Amino acid sequence: MNENQLYNKIFQVKEQLQHLQREYWELTTGFDTWRFWFLLGSMVIALAILYFTVDRKRLFEISFFGFTIHVLWANTDQILTSLNYFSYPHSLTYLLPTGLTSTTVLFPIIFMLVYQYCLYRGKSFIMFTLLLNLLFAFGMGPLYVYLGFLDMNKGMNYFFLYLIDLCTVLVAFGFTKLFKLMKQDWKAEH
Repeated sequence: MNENQLYNKIFQVKEQLQHLQREYWELTTGFDTWRFWFLLGSMVIALAILYFTVDRKRLFEISFFGFTIHVLWANTDQILTSLNYFSYPHSLTYLLPTGLTSTTVLFPIIFMLVYQYCLYRGKSFIMFTLLLNLLFAFGMGPLYVYLGFLDMNKGMNYFFLYLIDLCTVLVAFGFTKLFKLMKQDWKAEH
């Protein structure tokens, strides 16, 4: 097979896959299923809680932290999903290949609120991160597997999930601290 033939074959297979994913989603997670409403509800509730509880004075800092978690986890999740370490039998939409609710909404929002809590209470964010990631990896992970929202394959397990969660949050925390430092330096110069 030459380059063009191979590319065309990939295109055809992607078209078939997209059709199958849409058909599967409509059958198992469409608008008329409890799974769809569970995913949508958990996303809307999390966003509403964030809206009413986030500190507006530190909105940029807290949002930057949450957005960094979102981007890091979404990209990590995309890689792990494309390599079939994770699969999401039921997602909010068939158009996105990742777990739209769990990794892109709930995880960042909960950590944004924990970050905010630790800022104002003088608590150790690292300690809270270690404990909360245990809850996510060994609590939410099995729950999502049980409910059929997540499959872990090829040796992926809850301990690896814990390490991925932990690294994601710590890198986001480091980036946030770095940007706060850069902002302070910029203010000092001007």
